[in-house]
Amino acid sequence: MTTGTAGPPRRPTTGRLLLIEDDADLARLFATVLGEAGHTVTVAPTLASAQNHLAGGSWDLVLLDLLLPDGDGRQLLEQLRSQPSTSTLPVFVASARVGPQARAECIALGADAYFEKPVEIDSLVHAIGRRLERYSQHQAQSRRDPVTGLPNRAAFLEACAALRAGHPSDVPISIAVLDFDHFLWVRETWGRTYADGILRRAGVRLSMLLSQADCLARWDGSDFVALFARRTPAEAGLALESALETLRTVNFRQGHTEPLVLTFSAGVAELEADGSINDALAQASGRTRVVTGDATTTVPARRVLLAEDDPSVTTLLQRYLRREGFTVSAFPNGLAALAAAPHSGAALIITDIEMPELDGLGLIQGIREHPLVRHLPIMVLSGMGDENTIVRAFELGADEYVLKPFSAREVAV
Repeated sequence: MTTGTAGPPRRPTTGRLLLIEDDADLARLFATVLGEAGHTVTVAPTLASAQNHLAGGSWDLVLLDLLLPDGDGRQLLEQLRSQPSTSTLPVFVASARVGPQARAECIALGADAYFEKPVEIDSLVHAIGRRLERYSQHQAQSRRDPVTGLPNRAAFLEACAALRAGHPSDVPISIAVLDFDHFLWVRETWGRTYADGILRRAGVRLSMLLSQADCLARWDGSDFVALFARRTPAEAGLALESALETLRTVNFRQGHTEPLVLTFSAGVAELEADGSINDALAQASGRTRVVTGDATTTVPARRVLLAEDDPSVTTLLQRYLRREGFTVSAFPNGLAALAAAPHSGAALIITDIEMPELDGLGLIQGIREHPLVRHLPIMVLSGMGDENTIVRAFELGADEYVLKPFSAREVAV
């Protein structure tokens, strides 16, 4: 038999408890015993006082009597379970009402446990500790983004509120909104699972590069948010610029022929003392960006699949679209373009109508029938301006029809 060295005993989980009990002697006993177990206990002798405490504070568990001077505790239990902010808050009922019917009724209303009075104190303390431990684990998991492991939107908003509450109004707090440039291209090229792995690694890098941020969280998609206490927007912008410069040196596809370098663009706004968090986020995510990724060192913003049999038109479009940050894959006929489309990583298809082997109408139809690329937008670029051709193109699934001769700027826009 092998023996191991036992680790230190795990410290029991403690929390803020709201005790709703009108019996002063029993409330004093519960508060004393639970306080000795490390909990912070606040006593509310009526439903009205309990509702005031619930509205004005943050609680980890409610211990509720049913028979109260101003009402039935079951009303409060229903109220707690119907409100999103308290729907998962643990609630234990301790009542003089005995029998399986009272217990079943409270459990059906959402109580986590039911104790008949007189309560066995040690069992109650043990049950509260176990429930708080599970609740704490659930709360931690519910505030973590499952892809990156970073705090999620809810955790970020809580961090903002806590930071504002603990800082003087004259201490600057800045919020930054970051989005990885052209990350949709990564997902379309290598798939969601691979892109999530890249995003996870990118999130780890960001958290290391922005260690001075009080909170870095994933907001949505490839968007992240950062919270900077005691930093003006200009100072936060400098931290973001430094992080961006280092991020540009990281190859997220080591060992592959084509490297993958990620950049991000970011906006920063000050969280005013009397302003809302949503207003600051909207300002930071607006068009003015204090940090902008360099398209020459990152993945293509969009890959365009071009089906065009006129070499001069192909050359003109390639030159102009590349200058605007696009990558162009050109094919001289519709058949070659259709074969390449599912694996091209294209985000847009531009096609002529008159082409050998398969014309533009056939290409549009083939794209719309293919499960992997049927969602892609299609622009027709053709000298055929008759109504029948234009109508047929839209019937087959074209999104836009541009007549030749055309302006290259018009196509890019």
